Amino acid sequence: MDDKDLLLQQFNTLRGEIKATKTRIFWIVALGLFGVPLITFLAESREQAEFVTPMIPYVVIVLIVMFIAEHTALMRAGQYIRCNIEPRSNETLGWETWLEGHPGVRLLDKHFFAVFVLVFFVYYFMSIGFAVRTLWLAGAEEPSRMWWSIAAGVTYVIGLFWTLSTLLHHWRSATGTSFEE
Repeated sequence: MDDKDLLLQQFNTLRGEIKATKTRIFWIVALGLFGVPLITFLAESREQAEFVTPMIPYVVIVLIVMFIAEHTALMRAGQYIRCNIEPRSNETLGWETWLEGHPGVRLLDKHFFAVFVLVFFVYYFMSIGFAVRTLWLAGAEEPSRMWWSIAAGVTYVIGLFWTLSTLLHHWRSATGTSFEE
């Protein structure tokens, strides 16, 4: 395989990965926007809510981190194309290089990323409220369960700090391809 064929194969593989990543992002967003409210409603309307509702914040945290990971993978593939494939092609200006040269065209991508994260942190805090309330009410009936609400609250705070740390660490690499390590 000559160098030109290798570049073409790499480019096609990365474009396929980008398409698959965009599909996964769509499903993460759809699952989050519709699934989280649905499972919250279903959990709250059941007698055994104290067993299901406390798990919902963890589901939301996992969705946030999955979204960050997928968006970072998307941008990483674009960065590889811009840094390793486009400079070796015969074209004067590649797509990824052009995108990074015009910051305004990626503005919507950055806003989409930010809005998703903002909405899902609202979901996270709301699900924490439901979970703590549910555990607290269950603890009022049986005082030994009160420790579960305290322990859950502690894990929710740890999850919040961990997710914020992950978000801040990956913000630039998830919203552009010009980030160089």
